[in-house]
Amino acid sequence: MKLLFVTNGLHQKTGTYTVLKNICPKLLQNHEVTILTNKGDIDVECTKLIQLNTSFLPFPQYFFESKLKNLVKSGFMDNYDIIHAFEYPLFATDYLTIKKKLFSPPLIISPHGSIHQFGSFPLNVMKKLHNKIMFNFFNNVSLLLAATNAEKLHLIKYGFAEEKINVLSLGFGLPKITRTPSKHNKILFLGRLTITKNIDLLVKAVAICKRKDFELIIAGPDFGMLETLKKLVVKLGLENRVIFKGRVSESEKLQLLSEATLFVHPSLEDIFSLSLLEAVGVGIPSIAFDIEANPEIFENNCGLIVNKQNFESLANSIDYLLNNEDERNQISQNAIISIPDKYNWDNTVTTLEKYYLKVKKTSKL
Repeated sequence: MKLLFVTNGLHQKTGTYTVLKNICPKLLQNHEVTILTNKGDIDVECTKLIQLNTSFLPFPQYFFESKLKNLVKSGFMDNYDIIHAFEYPLFATDYLTIKKKLFSPPLIISPHGSIHQFGSFPLNVMKKLHNKIMFNFFNNVSLLLAATNAEKLHLIKYGFAEEKINVLSLGFGLPKITRTPSKHNKILFLGRLTITKNIDLLVKAVAICKRKDFELIIAGPDFGMLETLKKLVVKLGLENRVIFKGRVSESEKLQLLSEATLFVHPSLEDIFSLSLLEAVGVGIPSIAFDIEANPEIFENNCGLIVNKQNFESLANSIDYLLNNEDERNQISQNAIISIPDKYNWDNTVTTLEKYYLKVKKTSKL
């Protein structure tokens, strides 16, 4: 089949980048894969890469692509068997959904947990208005791919037809690492510095932990929260215990994971965190709130769930694992055994191909 993947921001190496980086080489064994995205340095393997100029709009990750409109109107989309758009809302996803009648291939969307994330005022109001308008066009979408059962339930809750939703479990693809914890305990957060990650809760938790013999490492690109977090660190007197690493390379990420005593994912909104999955998969004892897919990832005692969604409970969980080396070792051992079999990119691609064939066949009826 000829597949067209449409997305934005791959150069920022967020979750969608990780997905495409892992599935594209496997899909290329049997299919042609074209990626349509915006400008930037991109190292995802594909048959053809098309990069459009974009104009930034004052909304996170929402880029206007005028030439996409020309491509759709010219019949470009009809060169493909499947159009697969990633993340929501993006201009490209919205435009393809609204203008679906201008091209014949079926449209598939992978929201990656972005439909239900609202953030704070005024973006939350704009997002709800956007969703209400776009819902009128979702009959144009052939299939929605939820990353987890939790995301599927969210989509049904927002009114999407259950028969148009399938779950596509994602994979774990990091190499085995040799854990070399440093002499000083290190707690690691790895991900985008955005409001939906709730990193402020982690910083506040660190401030009240009874254990003081550790550093908090915050690594990842800034998506609008860096200055706020730095001010919070100063306010709480944590300047000597919190380190901001910024964007890190793949090798730097592996080094940080190998040195980490604990990994903490404090988000209250993420449907499915690939960063959390990667940390768990390489055996880093991890902590996360009892939301969305976190309990699924932590099945078989592969992590520690925080039941109450506040920084006090998070602090108690950090203290608990720091004080219990045997528990940390057991969690690590469980995860190393369980995660690679449960979350596997080969299985992801096999399932995805079945969905593509089903949608392609249905669209011709």
